[in-house]
Amino acid sequence: MHITWQRLGLALTLLLAWSSTLAQDLFGEERLPTVDEAIQLVVDADWDNQTLLLDFELIDDVYLYQHRFGFTLKDTNGNVLEAFDNITLPEGKPKTDEIFGDVIVYFHNVRLNLPVNSVPLVDTLLEVRYQGCIEDTLCYPPTKKVFDFSSPQPTKKSPAAAAATPADGDSGFLNTLTSEDANAFNQWMENQSIGLIIGLFFVGGLLLAFTPCVFPMVPILSGIIAGEDNPSASRGFVLSSAYVLGVAIPYTLAGLLVALFGAGLNLQFLLQQPAAIIASAVIFVALALSMFGLYELQLPHFLRDKLHQPGAAKRGSLIGAALMGAISALVVSPCVTPILAGALIYVAASGDAFTGAASLFALSIGMGVPLIIAGTGGGSLLPKAGHWMDEIKRFFGVVMLGVAIWLLDRIISDTITLGLYGLLLAIYGVQLGALESAGEGFARLKRGIALVLALYGSVMIVGALSGGSDPLQPLQPLTRESSAGQPQSISPPAQQSHGPWQTLVGKASLEQALASSRQAGKPVLVDFFAEWCVACKVLEETTLSNQAVLTQMQGFDLYRVDITEINADSQAIMAQYNILGLPALVFFTPTSTEIPKSRVLGEMGPERFIEHLNARVMPHL
Repeated sequence: MHITWQRLGLALTLLLAWSSTLAQDLFGEERLPTVDEAIQLVVDADWDNQTLLLDFELIDDVYLYQHRFGFTLKDTNGNVLEAFDNITLPEGKPKTDEIFGDVIVYFHNVRLNLPVNSVPLVDTLLEVRYQGCIEDTLCYPPTKKVFDFSSPQPTKKSPAAAAATPADGDSGFLNTLTSEDANAFNQWMENQSIGLIIGLFFVGGLLLAFTPCVFPMVPILSGIIAGEDNPSASRGFVLSSAYVLGVAIPYTLAGLLVALFGAGLNLQFLLQQPAAIIASAVIFVALALSMFGLYELQLPHFLRDKLHQPGAAKRGSLIGAALMGAISALVVSPCVTPILAGALIYVAASGDAFTGAASLFALSIGMGVPLIIAGTGGGSLLPKAGHWMDEIKRFFGVVMLGVAIWLLDRIISDTITLGLYGLLLAIYGVQLGALESAGEGFARLKRGIALVLALYGSVMIVGALSGGSDPLQPLQPLTRESSAGQPQSISPPAQQSHGPWQTLVGKASLEQALASSRQAGKPVLVDFFAEWCVACKVLEETTLSNQAVLTQMQGFDLYRVDITEINADSQAIMAQYNILGLPALVFFTPTSTEIPKSRVLGEMGPERFIEHLNARVMPHL
């Protein structure tokens, strides 16, 4: 009933105000100002300091309600980037209001600063809601205004400024390529021509080829070449080139889409959905079984007839190699390295479709050059058709099954993964002849290797059945004992200690934690990670748990934001903080504003991380 009377009072006030205004117009009395005349609002963006600036100018006797303020920052697709739920408003004047009771109001002028957690890489819309009144005269209805902001463009540095800041990571081409910081790669490209940028992406792709993201492609390509009846250097070159062009297709499309839709697209996140991972694993299992000779993979009959005409006898396998390249690029290498992360940041900020497509195409071709070299050499080194060739095919079949298990590791437990690896090794060891009688010479060596594989696989199976998860120490649960000599139970991953790091799940938990740190006046480091992200685990084991790093980070609140689960909340977090891939480390000041040019994307060693803290983070605290 109290709410009903409030609404009735507000309606009567507005009706009386309207009647008064009408009477004044009819009888020539002074007209009351409109809401836009009484309350003038100017909005600006200070992206360098990650702040939106609002300036309300009020005429005499007009006031604004503090509790009626509301602010929302969205992208042009309607996704909420910032809700500003915990902003600190300036002090106002207390007032007893006929409608709302005891309230806080503002007269004359109000200046508000809205801190943005991260600079958006897309066009944005700021929605501002407020309500004001004229003292003892009328109250205006709630007002909503929308202001649009273009995606922040890179600022050009003068030559003098560039020369004055060589330690900032932008000093040159070589420093950019050797940096483990994705921001250095992005910042260096801001002032370069399109031709030089494409060349830089190509060189970056060459470096990317020697990272763990690309290593699984080598046995896949080798398996394709091994499937040939008579592999040769020329045939290896042709198949490798077709494979690399297939890899380039999804990379080029990714560059195009990221340029058009910005960071909110989150391609890496989409590729890690269970349906995509399971489908990819099934494809590799099917390829592996064909290597074992259970069946032969061929194109559909109507395509095979067209392709098997004079001069086109080998095109079918070229199409297959290209398709495998496209699949490999999608499912094997969605992890983020500094070069790839910097590339995506630059492409998203550029907003230019041609630049995005050409840059990522150059990156994929550079990444594929070592693969072409390996494929060409592999084609000439592999044995010709016969018994040895069958053994080679079976070996690559086992490797492809290993890739399938590696993919599934992102959505299944480590214990199940250990058991699958053990089963694969044990079966392969038996297939190689672990249970057969020893022969002479190389046959005896082969049986010895087979026996080791079968035994180690069996040990891994036993370790998995007892709750183990480490392939290097599969029997650890059976050998680990407490001081009393009793077996010590293994805590599930969700209960494992992460030292000073506090694990958070969900957008609300993160915002609450940032608000708590802001009240305590402490800087923050947020580690965005997922269980399916291999590089995240490497970064945690090598750097984020390093004692020297933790000592350097004393005084920080350390949060691990778990976005393993694929849901709308996780995607909203990645869109809000412009997370293009994992792992991602984001630094915040004690006021919860992101420290500029301080993000770490991808893996970074402890020593380099400490240097990064001293150069990019500490000067802002």
